[in-house]
Amino acid sequence: MKNSRSTFIALLVLASLLPALQAAADRFDRTKAHLDALLNHRLKPEALPAKPANPFLFTGGSGGTAILTPVERGGPVAPVIPEPTANSLSDDDQILAFCVSKLRIGGQVQRGGRAHLLINSATYKEADLIPVRANAETVYYVKIVRIAPGEVVFGYNDVVVTLPLKGT
Repeated sequence: MKNSRSTFIALLVLASLLPALQAAADRFDRTKAHLDALLNHRLKPEALPAKPANPFLFTGGSGGTAILTPVERGGPVAPVIPEPTANSLSDDDQILAFCVSKLRIGGQVQRGGRAHLLINSATYKEADLIPVRANAETVYYVKIVRIAPGEVVFGYNDVVVTLPLKGT
Protein backbone atom coordinates (compact mmCIF):
# COMPACT_ATOMS: atom_id res chain seq x y z
CA MET A 1 0.00 0.00 0.00
CA LYS A 2 2.82 2.29 0.84
CA ASN A 3 4.39 1.54 -2.48
CA SER A 4 1.25 2.43 -4.42
CA ARG A 5 0.89 5.67 -2.51
CA SER A 6 4.45 6.81 -3.34
CA THR A 7 3.95 5.73 -6.94
CA PHE A 8 0.75 7.73 -7.08
CA ILE A 9 2.51 10.84 -5.69
CA ALA A 10 5.35 10.40 -8.19
CA LEU A 11 2.82 10.18 -11.02
CA LEU A 12 1.11 13.36 -9.81
CA VAL A 13 4.42 15.21 -9.70
CA LEU A 14 5.30 14.02 -13.20
CA ALA A 15 1.84 14.96 -14.43
CA SER A 16 2.27 18.47 -13.05
CA LEU A 17 5.65 18.79 -14.83
CA LEU A 18 4.28 17.57 -18.17
CA PRO A 19 2.79 20.95 -19.29
CA ALA A 20 6.09 22.70 -18.51
CA LEU A 21 8.02 20.12 -20.55
CA GLN A 22 5.52 20.45 -23.39
CA ALA A 23 5.88 24.28 -23.33
CA ALA A 24 9.67 23.96 -23.50
CA ALA A 25 9.36 21.65 -26.52
CA ASP A 26 6.95 24.11 -28.20
CA ARG A 27 9.34 26.99 -27.52
CA PHE A 28 12.19 25.02 -29.10
CA ASP A 29 10.03 24.24 -32.16
CA ARG A 30 9.16 27.94 -32.57
CA THR A 31 12.84 28.89 -32.20
CA LYS A 32 13.86 26.27 -34.75
CA ALA A 33 11.21 27.52 -37.20
CA HIS A 34 12.42 31.11 -36.71
CA LEU A 35 16.04 30.09 -37.33
CA ASP A 36 15.02 28.18 -40.45
CA ALA A 37 13.15 31.21 -41.75
CA LEU A 38 16.20 33.42 -41.20
CA LEU A 39 18.98 31.10 -42.39
CA ASN A 40 17.37 28.58 -44.73
CA HIS A 41 18.18 30.65 -47.83
CA ARG A 42 21.89 30.42 -46.91
CA LEU A 43 21.99 26.81 -45.78
CA LYS A 44 19.90 25.53 -48.68
CA PRO A 45 20.19 28.14 -51.48
CA GLU A 46 18.16 27.96 -54.67
CA ALA A 47 19.95 26.59 -57.69
CA LEU A 48 21.28 29.18 -60.17
CA PRO A 49 19.59 29.35 -63.55
CA ALA A 50 21.23 27.46 -66.41
CA LYS A 51 21.71 30.72 -68.35
CA PRO A 52 22.04 33.67 -65.92
CA ALA A 53 21.05 37.18 -66.98
CA ASN A 54 23.82 39.47 -68.22
CA PRO A 55 24.24 42.30 -65.67
CA PHE A 56 26.06 44.46 -68.23
CA LEU A 57 23.15 44.84 -70.61
CA PHE A 58 21.41 48.21 -70.59
CA THR A 59 17.67 47.82 -70.41
CA GLY A 60 15.60 50.78 -71.48
CA GLY A 61 12.25 51.89 -70.11
CA SER A 62 10.41 49.79 -72.73
CA GLY A 63 11.63 46.56 -71.12
CA GLY A 64 13.68 45.45 -74.15
CA THR A 65 17.44 45.37 -74.25
CA ALA A 66 19.21 48.27 -75.89
CA ILE A 67 22.38 46.33 -76.73
CA LEU A 68 22.50 43.24 -78.87
CA THR A 69 25.04 40.59 -77.98
CA PRO A 70 27.79 39.83 -80.54
CA VAL A 71 26.09 36.55 -81.40
CA GLU A 72 22.78 38.29 -82.19
CA ARG A 73 24.47 41.08 -84.13
CA GLY A 74 27.13 39.11 -85.91
CA GLY A 75 29.96 41.41 -84.77
CA PRO A 76 31.38 43.41 -81.86
CA VAL A 77 29.03 45.43 -79.69
CA ALA A 78 29.05 49.18 -80.29
CA PRO A 79 29.09 51.42 -77.20
CA VAL A 80 25.75 52.90 -76.21
CA ILE A 81 25.62 56.69 -75.93
CA PRO A 82 22.77 57.87 -73.71
CA GLU A 83 20.18 60.16 -75.20
CA PRO A 84 20.06 63.76 -73.93
CA THR A 85 17.87 64.11 -70.88
CA ALA A 86 15.83 66.95 -69.47
CA ASN A 87 18.72 67.66 -67.10
CA SER A 88 21.21 68.26 -69.90
CA LEU A 89 22.99 71.58 -70.11
CA SER A 90 20.75 74.11 -71.81
CA ASP A 91 22.00 77.64 -71.19
CA ASP A 92 25.37 79.36 -71.01
CA ASP A 93 25.32 79.67 -67.19
CA GLN A 94 24.95 75.93 -66.76
CA ILE A 95 27.56 75.16 -69.42
CA LEU A 96 30.10 77.52 -67.83
CA ALA A 97 29.45 76.16 -64.33
CA PHE A 98 29.88 72.59 -65.62
CA CYS A 99 33.09 73.43 -67.48
CA VAL A 100 34.66 75.33 -64.59
CA SER A 101 33.92 72.41 -62.27
CA LYS A 102 35.93 70.14 -64.59
CA LEU A 103 39.04 72.38 -64.55
CA ARG A 104 41.94 71.51 -62.24
CA ILE A 105 43.99 74.65 -61.66
CA GLY A 106 47.49 73.60 -60.63
CA GLY A 107 49.16 76.97 -60.20
CA GLN A 108 50.21 80.30 -61.70
CA VAL A 109 53.52 81.03 -63.46
CA GLN A 110 55.08 84.02 -65.20
CA ARG A 111 56.43 83.55 -68.74
CA GLY A 112 57.83 86.44 -70.69
CA GLY A 113 56.21 88.92 -68.32
CA ARG A 114 52.72 87.37 -68.79
CA ALA A 115 50.79 85.37 -66.25
CA HIS A 116 49.98 81.78 -67.21
CA LEU A 117 47.85 79.21 -65.40
CA LEU A 118 48.52 75.51 -65.21
CA ILE A 119 45.10 73.99 -65.93
CA ASN A 120 44.58 70.24 -66.45
CA SER A 121 48.37 69.76 -66.91
CA ALA A 122 48.69 72.42 -69.65
CA THR A 123 49.57 76.13 -69.49
CA TYR A 124 47.15 78.83 -70.66
CA LYS A 125 47.32 82.63 -70.79
CA GLU A 126 44.68 85.33 -71.12
CA ALA A 127 42.42 84.97 -74.20
CA ASP A 128 43.27 81.25 -74.60
CA LEU A 129 40.48 78.72 -75.06
CA ILE A 130 40.39 75.65 -72.81
CA PRO A 131 38.67 72.57 -74.27
CA VAL A 132 36.36 70.78 -71.82
CA ARG A 133 34.88 67.46 -72.91
CA ALA A 134 31.28 66.96 -71.73
CA ASN A 135 30.79 63.53 -73.30
CA ALA A 136 32.12 61.55 -76.26
CA GLU A 137 30.74 64.01 -78.83
CA THR A 138 30.46 67.40 -77.07
CA VAL A 139 33.43 69.67 -76.36
CA TYR A 140 32.96 73.14 -74.89
CA TYR A 141 35.62 75.85 -75.12
CA VAL A 142 35.98 78.10 -72.10
CA LYS A 143 37.91 81.35 -72.52
CA ILE A 144 40.28 82.81 -69.94
CA VAL A 145 39.08 86.42 -69.86
CA ARG A 146 41.55 87.74 -67.27
CA ILE A 147 44.26 86.50 -64.92
CA ALA A 148 44.74 88.75 -61.88
CA PRO A 149 47.10 88.18 -58.92
CA GLY A 150 44.45 86.52 -56.73
CA GLU A 151 41.77 85.51 -59.20
CA VAL A 152 40.97 84.25 -62.67
CA VAL A 153 37.95 85.12 -64.82
CA PHE A 154 36.53 82.46 -67.15
CA GLY A 155 33.98 83.16 -69.86
CA TYR A 156 31.64 81.31 -72.18
CA ASN A 157 29.83 83.42 -74.78
CA ASP A 158 28.55 86.43 -72.77
CA VAL A 159 28.67 84.78 -69.32
CA VAL A 160 31.68 85.19 -66.99
CA VAL A 161 32.61 83.73 -63.63
CA THR A 162 35.41 84.84 -61.28
CA LEU A 163 37.29 82.26 -59.25
CA PRO A 164 39.78 83.02 -56.48
CA LEU A 165 43.19 81.40 -56.79
CA LYS A 166 44.51 79.58 -53.73
CA GLY A 167 47.87 80.46 -52.27
CA THR A 168 48.12 83.98 -53.70
